[in-house]
Amino acid sequence: MGVSIPLLPQGARVRVQRGTWPLEQGTEGRTGTVVDASEYRAHRYGVVLDGESNARVFRPEELVVEETPQLPPDSVDAKRRRALP
Repeated sequence: MGVSIPLLPQGARVRVQRGTWPLEQGTEGRTGTVVDASEYRAHRYGVVLDGESNARVFRPEELVVEETPQLPPDSVDAKRRRALP
Protein backbone atom coordinates (compact mmCIF):
# COMPACT_ATOMS: atom_id res chain seq x y z
CA MET A 1 0.00 0.00 0.00
CA GLY A 2 1.37 3.39 -0.97
CA VAL A 3 0.68 6.93 0.04
CA SER A 4 -0.91 9.10 -2.64
CA ILE A 5 0.55 12.50 -3.42
CA PRO A 6 -1.85 15.45 -3.71
CA LEU A 7 -1.91 16.75 -7.28
CA LEU A 8 -2.70 20.32 -6.31
CA PRO A 9 -0.34 22.24 -4.01
CA GLN A 10 -1.55 24.53 -1.26
CA GLY A 11 -1.89 28.06 -2.57
CA ALA A 12 -2.96 27.00 -6.09
CA ARG A 13 -5.73 29.05 -7.69
CA VAL A 14 -8.52 26.79 -8.96
CA ARG A 15 -11.90 27.02 -10.69
CA VAL A 16 -14.77 24.71 -9.71
CA GLN A 17 -16.32 22.53 -12.41
CA ARG A 18 -18.98 19.82 -12.44
CA GLY A 19 -17.66 16.41 -11.37
CA THR A 20 -19.23 12.99 -10.89
CA TRP A 21 -20.96 13.98 -7.65
CA PRO A 22 -23.54 16.77 -7.35
CA LEU A 23 -22.11 20.14 -6.34
CA GLU A 24 -23.53 22.66 -3.94
CA GLN A 25 -25.73 25.03 -5.86
CA GLY A 26 -23.88 28.16 -6.98
CA THR A 27 -20.32 26.84 -6.71
CA GLU A 28 -19.80 25.79 -10.33
CA GLY A 29 -17.56 28.24 -12.19
CA ARG A 30 -16.34 30.04 -9.05
CA THR A 31 -12.64 30.47 -8.29
CA GLY A 32 -10.73 30.03 -5.06
CA THR A 33 -7.48 29.01 -3.37
CA VAL A 34 -6.46 25.55 -2.16
CA VAL A 35 -5.81 25.74 1.59
CA ASP A 36 -5.84 22.04 2.54
CA ALA A 37 -3.99 19.42 0.49
CA SER A 38 -2.57 16.39 2.26
CA GLU A 39 -1.10 13.08 1.14
CA TYR A 40 -3.30 11.41 3.75
CA ARG A 41 -6.46 12.80 2.13
CA ALA A 42 -5.47 12.95 -1.56
CA HIS A 43 -9.09 12.38 -2.62
CA ARG A 44 -10.25 15.76 -1.27
CA TYR A 45 -9.08 19.37 -1.17
CA GLY A 46 -10.08 22.23 1.08
CA VAL A 47 -10.76 25.35 -1.01
CA VAL A 48 -11.65 28.84 0.15
CA LEU A 49 -13.77 30.38 -2.59
CA ASP A 50 -13.31 34.06 -3.41
CA GLY A 51 -15.47 36.23 -1.16
CA GLU A 52 -15.81 33.56 1.56
CA SER A 53 -13.87 32.82 4.73
CA ASN A 54 -14.70 29.14 5.30
CA ALA A 55 -13.11 26.27 3.39
CA ARG A 56 -15.27 23.92 1.34
CA VAL A 57 -14.30 20.36 0.41
CA PHE A 58 -13.99 19.35 -3.26
CA ARG A 59 -12.87 16.21 -5.07
CA PRO A 60 -9.90 16.43 -7.51
CA GLU A 61 -12.09 16.04 -10.61
CA GLU A 62 -14.17 19.05 -9.53
CA LEU A 63 -11.20 21.46 -9.68
CA VAL A 64 -9.36 22.98 -12.65
CA VAL A 65 -5.97 24.62 -11.98
CA GLU A 66 -5.89 28.28 -12.99
CA GLU A 67 -2.52 29.20 -11.47
CA THR A 68 0.08 27.39 -9.35
CA PRO A 69 2.22 29.16 -6.75
CA GLN A 70 5.83 29.91 -7.67
CA LEU A 71 8.63 28.32 -5.67
CA PRO A 72 10.67 30.61 -3.42
CA PRO A 73 14.06 31.65 -4.90
CA ASP A 74 15.94 29.44 -2.41
CA SER A 75 14.06 26.35 -3.62
CA VAL A 76 14.75 27.17 -7.27
CA ASP A 77 18.47 27.53 -6.52
CA ALA A 78 18.50 24.27 -4.56
CA LYS A 79 16.98 22.39 -7.52
CA ARG A 80 19.77 23.66 -9.78
CA ARG A 81 22.53 22.37 -7.49
CA ARG A 82 23.92 18.86 -7.79
CA ALA A 83 22.67 16.38 -5.22
CA LEU A 84 25.19 15.27 -2.61
CA PRO A 85 26.08 11.56 -2.44
